[in-house]
Amino acid sequence: MKNKGYYTLVTSLPYLPRFDKADRLPITRERLMQRLKMLDAEDIKLVEIVAEFIAWSRQPVGRTDAEILSIYHRGAKQIFESKLLKPLFELSINQKTMMTALRRREKGLLRSTPGELWGVGPLVSHIEQNWDKPFFRLQSTYPWIVQAENYLHEGELLKLEYLLFNLIWNKLEFMLIKNYFGFEVVVAYLLKWDILQQWLSYNIEEAKARFDELVLETINE
Repeated sequence: MKNKGYYTLVTSLPYLPRFDKADRLPITRERLMQRLKMLDAEDIKLVEIVAEFIAWSRQPVGRTDAEILSIYHRGAKQIFESKLLKPLFELSINQKTMMTALRRREKGLLRSTPGELWGVGPLVSHIEQNWDKPFFRLQSTYPWIVQAENYLHEGELLKLEYLLFNLIWNKLEFMLIKNYFGFEVVVAYLLKWDILQQWLSYNIEEAKARFDELVLETINE
C-alpha cells in the first residue's frame, strides 16, 4: 500500500489511550478488522497472520491444545522471519517464553527434556542452559525479570500483568516516534488494542488461569 493509503487508514482509526488510562475500547474488534480491509491484498495477508497470532490464547473451545500451540509456533516462526514484524513482536514473544520458564520453575518443574517444545524464540536454548541460575542469567539484558519473578512468587498477578503490558506499550511508542503512517503503525495499533482489551477485561482469577494454562499447554500435560 502506498503511503497515501496508509495515511487514510491510520487517520480513520480512533485514538488509543494508554491501556491503564482507558475506561473503554474506542473501537470494537469487528469494526477494527473492517477498517483494515482498506489495506492491499499483500498487507491483508500479513495482518491476518498478526491477528491470528495475537489471538492465539483465545482460540475457539473446539480446538485442541496441539492446534492452539501449532498456531502460536507457526505465527512466531513467520514473525521472526519477517524484518518488518520481528522488531514489533520480539519483546512480547520473549516475554511469553521467559514467563513460561519462570512459571514452570515456580511450580518446581525440572528443566525441559530433549525435544520438548515449551517456548519459542532465541531465548529458549539460553534458558535451558541456565535453568538453575538466578533469573536464567537474563537480568542484565532484561532487568525487569527480577521484578517479574518477585510478583509471580508473591502472587501479585495484577502488578505482573501491568509490568509486562507497560514494557510492550512503551517499546511500541518508542519505535513509532518517527513513523506515523507506515504498515508498522497498523501492526502496532493491533498490538496496543489487544493490550487495552486484555487490561479492561482483567481479573485476578482469569490472570492466574492464563498463567496455568500457558504452562500446561507448553508442557503438554
